Amino acid sequence: LRTKTIEKVQKDNMRLTQANLDRAQIRLSTGVAGPDELYRWQTQFAIDRQIVLRAESAALDAMQSLNRILNRPLLEEFIAEELDLSDPLAIGGSELFYELMHNPLYFKKFNTYAIEQGLKASPELKVIDSAIAAKERLVLQSQREYWLPTFSIEADVEQIFANSGEGERIEELTGLDDTDWQVAVWARLPLFEGGRKKATLGRNNQQLLQLSMERKNTEERIRQRILFGLNRTRASYPSINLSRDSVDAARNNLILVTDSYVQGIKSIIDLLDAQNQALIAELDSANAVYDFLIDFMEVQRSVGMFTSFLPEEERNKQIQLARESLGITN
Repeated sequence: LRTKTIEKVQKDNMRLTQANLDRAQIRLSTGVAGPDELYRWQTQFAIDRQIVLRAESAALDAMQSLNRILNRPLLEEFIAEELDLSDPLAIGGSELFYELMHNPLYFKKFNTYAIEQGLKASPELKVIDSAIAAKERLVLQSQREYWLPTFSIEADVEQIFANSGEGERIEELTGLDDTDWQVAVWARLPLFEGGRKKATLGRNNQQLLQLSMERKNTEERIRQRILFGLNRTRASYPSINLSRDSVDAARNNLILVTDSYVQGIKSIIDLLDAQNQALIAELDSANAVYDFLIDFMEVQRSVGMFTSFLPEEERNKQIQLARESLGITN
């Protein structure tokens, strides 16, 4: 969606250059400008056309990359659903984030809530916790080796199906039937093994300590990742309105400079500068929305729950829990 939006902005800019090229031809025909001005616009149009081609290529690259991620044919075309860029928070389905952005106290409380939820849902911590539980069992086993014998049971069954001749087993005489069996229970407790028990216990304790330190470090990284994501949204969300204000100002300036250029008051340099400012403002405005949405998704990923994609009932439940934790009752 970002690359498609950039492609659209670049195409609009190319059309604007084409319009200015037409204006330059009129100025040339009326004697207001010289041929150098026409050549300058022709050069600019060629440059803009190259930029549009690169933007189209980037959009195709993005589409094919998404096809690869979704395990679809790379050349399969699709139309992505356009977002309402005027209301990027609509993807979240709630005004909670809007309230966080406009109330520093709520935002600070939400940091704590998000960290708690992220630590609970973190798959990284669950993996380490499982490894710690397994290693604790090995430590306990190593400790028990000092006093708990190793028990083993052996059993054997033999069946004589047929025999004859001298030495034949006769049950009436020997009291033995054709089935022999035995069961033995063994208990083994080595008194000295050259320090193996101590070395094994020490190694397991060190590995357990290593896992504990790894868990602590992972927990800190998760906390930091969540806070980093939230901190970025504090900048990227307000930037949307600021970039739109910049677009409005750049467009108004471009209109004024264009009129002055047509009347011969402003030069081609002034118009090119105004057009470039308008283009940069348009690109910044489009990027601001998608930068925020990416940051917004990163926050949800860090917390371990993509509430935006939950069923409406479950999403409302999670949002209500967050509101309650923040003390928002309305």
